[in-house]
Amino acid sequence: MKSIQYTDVVIVGGGASGLAAAVELRMSSPEFSVTVIEKMSETGRKLRATGSGRCNITNTSANGYIEIMKFFTRIGLVTRTYDNGLVYPYSESASDAADLLAARAGELGVRVITDAEVTAIRKSSAGNKPANMRFEIDYTVKEKAETRSGKISAEKSLSSEYVILACGGKAGPMFGTTGDGYRIARELGHTVVTPVPVLTPIECSEWGPSHRPCAVNLAGTRTRCVVTLCKSDSDEPGSYTEIFTEAGELQFTRFGISGICVFNMTRHMRYDRSRGESLSDFIVKADLYPDGDVEDYLRDRRDNAFPGELTADVLRTLLKENIAAYVLDSVSAVNGPAPEKRVRDLTDGDIATIGDAVHGLTFHPERIRGWKDAQATSGGISMEEIDPETCESLIVSGLYITGELADRDFPCGGFNLSNAWLTGITAARAITHKKG
Repeated sequence: MKSIQYTDVVIVGGGASGLAAAVELRMSSPEFSVTVIEKMSETGRKLRATGSGRCNITNTSANGYIEIMKFFTRIGLVTRTYDNGLVYPYSESASDAADLLAARAGELGVRVITDAEVTAIRKSSAGNKPANMRFEIDYTVKEKAETRSGKISAEKSLSSEYVILACGGKAGPMFGTTGDGYRIARELGHTVVTPVPVLTPIECSEWGPSHRPCAVNLAGTRTRCVVTLCKSDSDEPGSYTEIFTEAGELQFTRFGISGICVFNMTRHMRYDRSRGESLSDFIVKADLYPDGDVEDYLRDRRDNAFPGELTADVLRTLLKENIAAYVLDSVSAVNGPAPEKRVRDLTDGDIATIGDAVHGLTFHPERIRGWKDAQATSGGISMEEIDPETCESLIVSGLYITGELADRDFPCGGFNLSNAWLTGITAARAITHKKG
């Protein structure tokens, strides 16, 4: 019969939320024994890659901002805040933040088990007393000894009074977030809203080799604009409803569109297959000249044009050359003027057609990029089954669900990391209060 070690709290996942919970628990209740089980070879693997390695830890507009800053001040992280509300470690190094959290956990006596994967969690009575229910956590840990087929895995178990599930969603599987928590939660009786990747680029049909014009030549170009997401109206064929709009930098890739404004847009690209909906119901429009009216500008240029002034020359004063060329090619592909048309020869209809293209360049999404490219997960354990004040499960007493594992996601700008810190801290304090 294998022996089962006891620890007061087991935290599944050594990422941002799990480390925050572990550190807060030991700072608030040093008498608690806390064990973190982390699947990767080190804690904070995904955290080290956040913000392109700079780690946008929070935002002055984020829920719980004050509590988050108090936590980081207490553990000794110096930060800098920008005018747009973004908060970074002063060194702007994600690794520094991850290393500090790991160091504080070690100094506070948190036991960390790496290269370990939880296989099952169940609740059972301690000493045959139903009133004293405890969790039993089974996990496998890779030992240092290796065979030709790889490291040897040993099966082990822990017993605890509380469990915090902080193992993340499915975004960034290379960092260990592969959706393990969903399986565990289901086995414990929870409902999981289908997870989908968000904060990720979009592939569009305009990049297909047969599309005319093909947008491949836009790859590598960035432009400031306003993007708008529209969804077709099932009651009125050909009619669209605007459901999202945001100003920002649009980035053209080799397969479609990207950039923070596009990432935030993907959070709104949900559809119901059971109702016959699909991704093709959406279109994306980009206003490439949001600071003025291109039709007014073209009419003025027409009235004051130089003899040889071409439409393409005029648009290149507003847009980058390859974007201007694509806009005119798009217009020409339908019924508009060729790029070689002289400005003085533009009709009012020509100008209106160009204006529509500049202020509403349209792209048709074909695919949202998958988990490897996504920064966050939409979906997860139903929030109807979690106490929002404590992060405790409403299904299983003593079980806490934090971070991205729950069905809540936020836009870019430090909001998702803020949720990880805050829910980890909240769960830790709730356990401290309940234990006391």
